[in-house]
Amino acid sequence: MKIKKKTIMITAFLIIPLILFILSYINYRSQRIDNKHLESFKSELMTTVQQNSSFDMNNITPFEWDRMYVIRPYISRTEMQKVIGIKWTTADTYIGYLICDKTWFGEHPLDDDIFHKLIFVKDNKVVLDITLDRNDVDFTQINSPVINDDSLFDIDKADERNIIKTSKQQKMMP
Repeated sequence: MKIKKKTIMITAFLIIPLILFILSYINYRSQRIDNKHLESFKSELMTTVQQNSSFDMNNITPFEWDRMYVIRPYISRTEMQKVIGIKWTTADTYIGYLICDKTWFGEHPLDDDIFHKLIFVKDNKVVLDITLDRNDVDFTQINSPVINDDSLFDIDKADERNIIKTSKQQKMMP
């Protein structure tokens, strides 16, 4: 009788952590985005900003999107997810997810005034999460969210900074 009780307790101590691990891993896989267009989008954005005075975001995104959110400096991961209404992770590995998304290490990815993010959403799923240096390009003058149909922007190159603003042409359209 004593051995049976001991076996049941050992089994329970092994199964409960295994179940918790499996649930956590499933959660990671459901939230993970691959950010496969990150480099091509960033390259196209930087080229466009350097060479033009205005642009349509639809012309430089190599993916489909419904809404674009501008996340300003110092916004926590929890606040970002609240604003967008979606939980996601860009962690490449499960260990990275546990360290960066489930601890205080990753709670403040925009912990400096110089960084901001663009988050693109399609059908209530994040399709791109990009962190940008405000010295290269600054979207913080834009009110979120930006709808795909209203994605015309002007580039203010004053002080050798590329400050992105909603296009005046866009406001005149019916």
